[in-house]
Order: sequence, then C-alpha cells, then structure tokens
Amino acid sequence: MFRKYLLSSLSLIFVLALNAHGDLHKRILKVTKEIKIHPDSAYLYFKRGELYFQHNNYNNALADFKRFYKLEDESDDLHFMIAKCNFGLKRYSIGKKFVKKVLKNQPKNPVVIKLLADIYYEQKKFKKSALHYEKVIAYSKETFPENYIDASNAWISLDTKFGYSRAETILKYGIERLGPIYVLYHQMINVLSQIEDFDSAIKLQVKVVEMSKRKERAYLKLASLQIQNKDYNDAEVSFIKAEESFEKLPYGLRNAQFMRAFYSQLQSQKNRLYNKIR
Repeated sequence: MFRKYLLSSLSLIFVLALNAHGDLHKRILKVTKEIKIHPDSAYLYFKRGELYFQHNNYNNALADFKRFYKLEDESDDLHFMIAKCNFGLKRYSIGKKFVKKVLKNQPKNPVVIKLLADIYYEQKKFKKSALHYEKVIAYSKETFPENYIDASNAWISLDTKFGYSRAETILKYGIERLGPIYVLYHQMINVLSQIEDFDSAIKLQVKVVEMSKRKERAYLKLASLQIQNKDYNDAEVSFIKAEESFEKLPYGLRNAQFMRAFYSQLQSQKNRLYNKIR
C-alpha cells in the first residue's frame, strides 16, 4: 500500500530543488518504464507528476496526479501539487480552491500559505496577499529576506499611504531580525524614495556605501538620491567618489563591457547635474 505523503514546510521544496538539477527528461523516461512494469503503483504516478511539474509540464503533471487519485486516497500533498500546477497554468481560482483544502488541515504551514499569497498577488488582491505573506513570516521557524520582500511588494502594490507605511514597517522588522542585508536595505530605500522621504533614504544608502566592498555603484545610487533631494553639492561629491572607486578597480574589470556601460551612465548623470547647477 502506498504510504501517504506528509507535507512539511520545507521537505517538499528541498526535494524539488534537488531534483531540478538532474536530467529531468531521463528521469521521466525511467519512471515511465517503471510504470509500465507496475501500472498500479500510485507512488510512481506521483513521482512522475512531480518530475513533470519540475519540467513545467503542468498538464502532464495534473494527469499523473489524477491517476494517483484513482489508485489512492486524497492527501494534502496531492492537493498541494494540484494547486501548484494550476498556479503554473494561471488557473488561480482552481489553485486557490485546492490550497484552501490543505490549509484546513495545516492552517499554519508557511509553504502552503505562501502559495495562497502568491495566488492573491496574481489576482491583484494585494491586501490579502500582503496579509498572507506576513503569516508566512509569523509561522516560519526561520525566515529569509525574500519573505519580507514579498510582503513589502504586496503592500507597495496597493499604492496607498497605509500600504507604503506597512511596507516600511515589515522591512524594518526584517532588518531587525536578519541584520543589515543588502536586498532589504535596497527595498527599504525604494519604499522611502516612493514616499519621497529622501532624507531617510540617503541615510540608509550611506550605510549601504559603508557595507559595500566595491562602492562605485553605491555612490552612484547615493548621488541619484541626493539629486532628488536637491542636495546638489553632496551629489557632486558622491559622483567624484564613484569615479574614484571605479578607477581603483583592476584594469580588466574596468574595461569589461558591463563596467564600461556603468561608467557611461555615471558620466551621463554627472553631466546632467553639472548642467542643472551651472
């Protein structure tokens, strides 16, 4: 008898991530051969369904999950994978229905809640999405920067004063919990810029400059914020420091195509500033 899967908050993600690095086509062919030998094996259909899912072949995955259902009882894992497939197919209402079935049994499972938050976001139900991303943070034993980024993006998408305020609050909480992480600082600076709190954004960008091993881009961003805040003298200093940081780079790196593009951008922005203040 096929053992029932037990969906945990991380195990399924780890399995999918590890398998994603293999040769999925060969794996699918191998399981297909095994199914021909054992056509009544629910386990094999579920296994192949997962492989099809990783291959972004959601219709074939759903077909295998239906075969699994004919041979075995319903389970949270089955409902979760059906929800994931329908999300991949942009059938958000169907996906939501199956996610909610899992949440009846596992109301605090952060992996499942995140999928529901993703669905709400795609449906442009941004407040519901944001609240569920916050539940992911609340119920996770360990959180990651992307949890706070997701929640803040949903709040930002409301494009309201309350939404921006809430995005700022959740990012501050993330920085308190996880420490000074670039992506959280960058997201916070983005929020502060959108609400035109350039003084706070500049203070935070100064911290990013201090944290950065290579400072040319951080100084360029600082100059941009200072210009928006009409701190033109400070911006001029930041442009000079950006150039100095660039000149300290190894010759080969300075002449790489992407760095030449950066230098061109730097000169363009600096010239616009000089034209403005002359």
